[in-house]
Amino acid sequence: MITGHEIREKFLGYFEKHGHKRVHSSPLLPANDPTLLFTNAGMNQFKDLFTGVEKRDYKRAVSAQKCIRAGGKHNDLDEVGRTARHHTFFEMLGNFSFGDYFKREAIRFAWDFLVNELKLDVNRLWFTIFEGDSEIPEDSDARRYWIEVGASPERILGFGRKDNFWQMGETGPCGPCSEIHYYMGDEPENPLKNRAELVNAPQGDQTIEIWNLVFMQFERIEAEKKGIYYLKPLPAPSVDTGMGLERITAVLQGVKSNYETDLIKPIVDFTATIAGKSYEADTIEGFAMRVIADHARATAFAIADGILPGNEGRNYVLRKIMRRAIYQAREHLGLKEPFLYKVCDFVIDLMKKAYPELEAQRDFVLKMTRLEEERFGKTLTVGLEKLKEVFGSNKSVEFKELARLYDTFGVPRDLIRVKLIEQGHQMSEEEFNERFDEALQEIQNNSEIGKTSRKSAIKPIYQELAEKISPSVFRGYDTTRIDGTKVTALIRDEKEVQELKEAEEGLIVLEETPFYAEAGGQVGDTGILVSQDAKVKVLDTFSPIQGLILHKSRVEKGTIRLGDLLTAIVDEEKRDATRRNHTATHLLHAALKEVLGSHVKQAGSVVAPDFLRFDYTHYQPLTDEEIKEIEDLVNYYILRNEPVRTDIMQLEEAISSGAVALFGEKYGSQVRVLSVGDGKFSKELCGGTHVRATGDIGIFKIISDEAIAAGTRRIRAITGFEAIKRFQEDEKIIEKATESLKADRRGFVEILEKLQDELKRLRRENEDLRLKIITSATGPVQNGDVAREIKGVKVLTKVVEGLDKGAMRHLSDTLLARLKSGVVILAKRDDGKVAFIVRVSEDLTDKVKAGKIINEIAPVVAGRGGGRDDMAEGGGSLTEKLEEALEKSYKVVESMLSS
Repeated sequence: MITGHEIREKFLGYFEKHGHKRVHSSPLLPANDPTLLFTNAGMNQFKDLFTGVEKRDYKRAVSAQKCIRAGGKHNDLDEVGRTARHHTFFEMLGNFSFGDYFKREAIRFAWDFLVNELKLDVNRLWFTIFEGDSEIPEDSDARRYWIEVGASPERILGFGRKDNFWQMGETGPCGPCSEIHYYMGDEPENPLKNRAELVNAPQGDQTIEIWNLVFMQFERIEAEKKGIYYLKPLPAPSVDTGMGLERITAVLQGVKSNYETDLIKPIVDFTATIAGKSYEADTIEGFAMRVIADHARATAFAIADGILPGNEGRNYVLRKIMRRAIYQAREHLGLKEPFLYKVCDFVIDLMKKAYPELEAQRDFVLKMTRLEEERFGKTLTVGLEKLKEVFGSNKSVEFKELARLYDTFGVPRDLIRVKLIEQGHQMSEEEFNERFDEALQEIQNNSEIGKTSRKSAIKPIYQELAEKISPSVFRGYDTTRIDGTKVTALIRDEKEVQELKEAEEGLIVLEETPFYAEAGGQVGDTGILVSQDAKVKVLDTFSPIQGLILHKSRVEKGTIRLGDLLTAIVDEEKRDATRRNHTATHLLHAALKEVLGSHVKQAGSVVAPDFLRFDYTHYQPLTDEEIKEIEDLVNYYILRNEPVRTDIMQLEEAISSGAVALFGEKYGSQVRVLSVGDGKFSKELCGGTHVRATGDIGIFKIISDEAIAAGTRRIRAITGFEAIKRFQEDEKIIEKATESLKADRRGFVEILEKLQDELKRLRRENEDLRLKIITSATGPVQNGDVAREIKGVKVLTKVVEGLDKGAMRHLSDTLLARLKSGVVILAKRDDGKVAFIVRVSEDLTDKVKAGKIINEIAPVVAGRGGGRDDMAEGGGSLTEKLEEALEKSYKVVESMLSS
């Protein structure tokens, strides 16, 4: 039997043999594309090639792309494990033509590979084409080419836009597509079974789509009148195809489900072994095992690519995937202890040959998976308590409140429905799902990434310019000044102009430029452009399209005209400072890997003249010792004055040589490889500007380390003159402190610590004294003017000042003890804010809930709160409404007692 790994290699080898460049899968973290949650198709990494924004030295490519489809518009997570072909993680095999071959060759390749290479039965194959509509005629070319290669005319079916027309978004490349479907059932020669009606059928897995050939032949353009679109033929039509590896493997291995293939079944079996059960497909346990197998693949691959579970965007979707697997194991397989990390470990062993990055990140994947499992165990416990609170009263339950429990605490939706029914809220599963999904969509909208933003679109004027003029040549690696460079374009107010006059701002394009355009985290250069009669200040430099370098400028003297020859001079002081910081980020990245481990990956950066900012994957704060070790390591290489070398290499050659590529960055076929010394300590792909030797950096100092997301941290650091300035400022502070304390440099820290201890002691004494005064002033709280009686229950409200949270809690304990049975509500104003604490005696919590009281009174002061039935805290910002909120508390308690 042919294996899934052999099929992948067979596909790649076939197209490589036919002139296609084999391109390795891009990471699951999309490169410079805010419209995507995850890389979800083979064409993602080639998107700019299709649009003409980017050029490479090949026109044909083939890849096996790892993909995740979950979240955003791909909202069928609940189908995973139920059907034979739904997955969160899958591999997409694809061949691509960028203005080279088109429909005839794409169809010929597909037929040849399926029929002659894989030996598929042509009687099981069906072919679909675009049937045409009022705007575009039928794709008769595709029909003709399928017949030409050998397909029977009756097996070529026409479908509409939903099935057979592809487009990237509201605007951009688009075109008809032709799908290949395969009949999976018995008796393929029986026309009653193997029939046309099963192609694109809404239900069932009898006839499945195995390959989609997309013919990009149009560009969808929005007319001047917004909301009106028209199609314009592309000058160089292209081909984008995609075939799911799991599906074609199921076909070739003769199994009915992707989960039965050797790509996934071993993971299912491993899960069954952990659970001590046997796998039976039609049981709830079998369903749970399929879910776990799929989700473990998504988890291992996502974390290896630097995507970590969190609360927003793609991180939130990964967390949801992981928690769904963990819940299935607890609920249906009885696995209470962490287990998913073990399944991920098995996935790595199964897939590491095809994707070596899994092996490189094994320790990190297992650590992050186990941390999330342990965290979810605690969160689920809290969530179930919250569910109990929601159903604690007889008022109608808000679906938004229930959806938030699922979204925030991971309370399973089926458990929520069971509780609803138990409470007497009868509804069908369909009605529950509809209302629950509406509420969930509403609260998750803020965490969606997958919507195209107009801001991220390239302006039409830039696209037009890039097609019309020759690419700008960047000379800034070798010089910061060019004499006699020609002005090739001028833009003002997003329109081409012939000149820019004095005081006007616009964009200038030069034939050659020494100005570095913002990229890779490095800020764009500034400086001046001068001629005999004019002077221009360059405010920024950026490149929206490969080869188009735009100088954002203001004319300070004279007029700049199209065709003028200018002298371009970069602000060298700013460039040098930026160079120092950029090379320092490379040393920092290497030092972080050395000190913390190979799991560290760059997750973003800013390289400016006065500081550097470096985001990286790590799961805990740096200790003082780790910060010192990192600083020492970077400064060690600075003091060694190692040469910094740049080599131009083919991308594959660079990666195989050990160069580090950054996730979220796009690379062409040729790349610049930056090596420090012999490259053993630091070797990375980078197109930025750098120092000639590490000694030029001068000195390196970390000034902060903070968390910015789950598993992602941010370092800010300084180098060169900024670091010297910092040391000088620190020296002044130390001198003033030692002078004020009348201590020497060695002893002043000890004196400061003693003063801190003394201050803490005095504060405690002060708070204790205030608490005694307030408590004694309150008296025995028996008289009605202090504690109000409502339906036989004493309710005490009091405004206190000058107490911290701890003292307020202590006071609430004291007052509740004096009441013996009742409700205590304390409030204070502090720094323009209001703080509440609500306490309810245990004998009343079945009727009066502290958490409900706080939820009712906190909004009065524009705030919120929460807590248990016996104690809750909250606050707000409207200090002037504090008394109104306390007065409302009496009504809230009365309402609870009445119900």
